[in-house]
Amino acid sequence: MLLARLAYPNHLCDLALKFGWPVERGFIDGMIRGIAHPTYHQYTCYNGWKWKHCLKYHGIVTPDGLISHLFGPVDGRRNDAFLWQESNLPNILERNAHAPDGTPLQVYGDPTYSINSFILSSYQGARLTNHQKQWNQSMSRLRIVAEWAFKEIVNTFGFLDFVKNQKHWLQPVGVQFRVAVLLHNAHVCLHKLQVTQYLNIENVNIVEGLMEDELLEPPLLSEYFHN
Repeated sequence: MLLARLAYPNHLCDLALKFGWPVERGFIDGMIRGIAHPTYHQYTCYNGWKWKHCLKYHGIVTPDGLISHLFGPVDGRRNDAFLWQESNLPNILERNAHAPDGTPLQVYGDPTYSINSFILSSYQGARLTNHQKQWNQSMSRLRIVAEWAFKEIVNTFGFLDFVKNQKHWLQPVGVQFRVAVLLHNAHVCLHKLQVTQYLNIENVNIVEGLMEDELLEPPLLSEYFHN
């Protein structure tokens, strides 16, 4: 990494893509899906930030392109912090997100999720140092993969984007989206998608005896559905 840095100027995010981020295991992001204007209980689904009726989800996208965790739907008026707590994700990460040597594996999200042993977010404030600004810019470039993954779901299953037919009280809208995520993961197992290509890193040790390009390879379809 030092030789690469000295040979040619690199941004922090470029080095991360080339050599890996030792404790980063995924990127968490929220998703807002529009629904048809409901007749009853309109206020519960109305999102004042987006100015529309919607349902909210959040998920973790791992470097192999899979959505490894999905929670939702919840009412559109709820914020990301509510999803974070209701999903029980803090306890799930505490139980399961560890490297073989016991090092906590972290996910990266926006400042709504705060910071602890298992989640990172960008620096906030009016007086950030140059290093802090560089960190924010670098991680923002990496975190965009979560948005790509959700976008690929809607592109693959176009009916999810037909808002007038997403009738919350008349159709199982949440089930439709969750099934679409499951099928999206199956598609990732069969075909390398944009997320995997963007984060693909070759011939770098992340754990002794294990190459990172193997970690970024999606599982076989039979392995994904083994349970």
